[in-house]
Amino acid sequence: MRWLLLPAILLVTKATTQPIDSIHVFDRLPVRAWTSASANAQAWDLHRRRAHHRTVKGGDMALVQEAMGIYRPLRHQSGRLQELTHVAMVFSGGRPTALGVADDLGRVIDFTARKEYRISTVAEHLQVRALLSRLVVE
Repeated sequence: MRWLLLPAILLVTKATTQPIDSIHVFDRLPVRAWTSASANAQAWDLHRRRAHHRTVKGGDMALVQEAMGIYRPLRHQSGRLQELTHVAMVFSGGRPTALGVADDLGRVIDFTARKEYRISTVAEHLQVRALLSRLVVE
C-alpha cells in the first residue's frame, strides 16, 4: 500500500530543480488528532530513530513523476490535519524534507517548505490511482 503514496510524495520535486536522491516512506501512522507541527515532529523523530521505512530510488521514480502534474500547489495553513496517514522524508542533494500524506492521497503537505499539493476532483483521484496501480503491477 505504501507504493500508492509515491506520486504524492514526489510532488516536492515541482518546487525544486534538484533531483530526488531517495524517499523514505514510514509505516502507517496511528489514528489520532495530528497537527502540522506534531506530524512534522513525528517525521523528523522517525528519521532520527531510523524507524522502519520503505526506501524508494532509481527507476521506481520515473513512473511516479508522471502522476505529479495532477496535483495543484497551494500555501499550507498550519493546523489540524484530518486523515493524515503517512509521513516521509525526501532526500534531494542529501538534504531531507519532511512530508505528510492525508485525505487518501488527496493532499500532500511539505512541512519544510510550508506548501501543500492537492487533487480536488474524483477524476483526478482516479487518474492518480491508475498511475499508481502500474507501480504495484510492474
